[in-house]
Amino acid sequence: MERRIALTGPASERAAKRWMDAIYTVPGWRPLHFPLVRVVGLKIRASRVGADPKMVAVTSQNALPALKALWDERPELRRVPHGAVGIATARAMRALGVDPAVVCKAENSDAAHLAEQVLPLTEPGDSILWPRGDRASELRERLREAGRVVVDPVAYRTEDIEGSVVPKNLSAVFFASPSAVRVWLKTPGVPRALAIAIGQSTYAEMAPEYASFARMTLLSRPTPKALAEALTD
Repeated sequence: MERRIALTGPASERAAKRWMDAIYTVPGWRPLHFPLVRVVGLKIRASRVGADPKMVAVTSQNALPALKALWDERPELRRVPHGAVGIATARAMRALGVDPAVVCKAENSDAAHLAEQVLPLTEPGDSILWPRGDRASELRERLREAGRVVVDPVAYRTEDIEGSVVPKNLSAVFFASPSAVRVWLKTPGVPRALAIAIGQSTYAEMAPEYASFARMTLLSRPTPKALAEALTD
């Protein structure tokens, strides 16, 4: 019997394809792309960045279009050491001509671990450029606690997609962000399915609403392969 899992993220079909391809390797499972948030790219004003930072931290591929435009406007920024939150983000940066000096491992691809990688390469008072989403704050908080100066222009905005018709006969739902969890919980007709969280912050958003799900689980690492392994188990 075929079981269906809704992927509420990544938001774009292109980004979701890697996750869907991984699910297709698991016998008996069929993925459905059901995004609950959309990403709107924004422009970073060069004047917002100020003097050359000590490092540039990239925690999402969604920031790369705005960052590329900034590189084109200020080519010297390409020579500043960059940190990438994970392998996929690093690969996308290399395709744009910037090889990151720091790349988090697949099992540690989140803002907290990137902050831990950035700190040994900088000193208190150093400026770090972080092009971010409008709902992100964790990297800034961690770096500022350690005495770094964080310049964090908004590179993209996340918008909720409300009123979508939920696919029928779902056995599971995958959440790639806390925002998607919030939209899911206020969407009419959602089933009480197995809920799978990409990371700790997403799981924390699910936890208080445990009664809304048949079961909850957290991926061992935020990768498509880990999702396939979870479904296999």
